[in-house]
Amino acid sequence: MKLYSNKKALYISIALILLLAVFLLWWRFSAKKNMHADITSSNGSHYALDLPTGFEPADFVDYDSMKYQPSLEYENKARDLHVMVIDESKAKIISFGLDYDLDTYMKIASRQLDSAGLYVNKPMNVNNFKALQTEIKGKVKGKINVYRLTCLETPKFFYQLLLWTSDEKYESNKNDMEKIVGSFKEVDK
Repeated sequence: MKLYSNKKALYISIALILLLAVFLLWWRFSAKKNMHADITSSNGSHYALDLPTGFEPADFVDYDSMKYQPSLEYENKARDLHVMVIDESKAKIISFGLDYDLDTYMKIASRQLDSAGLYVNKPMNVNNFKALQTEIKGKVKGKINVYRLTCLETPKFFYQLLLWTSDEKYESNKNDMEKIVGSFKEVDK
């Protein structure tokens, strides 16, 4: 009888260890991991951004009709969360005879989203770069979206980080929107 209970205890111990190993493997591979995007654009900028799991490359705009070409376009369709980055060289802006500061750049960028200009710019700092951020609600094809536009100024570039989601999913996506913007880093060459 004693031998039987020792074998039973051994089998139960082995089964528990196997279950624990399976659980730990499942947990390790199912843990949410951010995607790290390291971008070198055709304008010469080099930056990095962290995106939550589930983001995939996207194609939001018709480039022929657009003034600026995004260097990054990603989305998570299931969460209705989208991100686009536009970078512009300060040297190129100056070559056109223009001299922008961050406030002027933000006004131009935000007017593309809201021609009425009904927005409030919030000054902020993103990884030691001056930035301005605003939120704009807009209706596209009958759907209300919330756009979060952040314009950053680095020594050689201006960046527009544009994130948007539907109005009904805004609250659930708000923290990730903040994390994406906060993860922006310009990478030294």
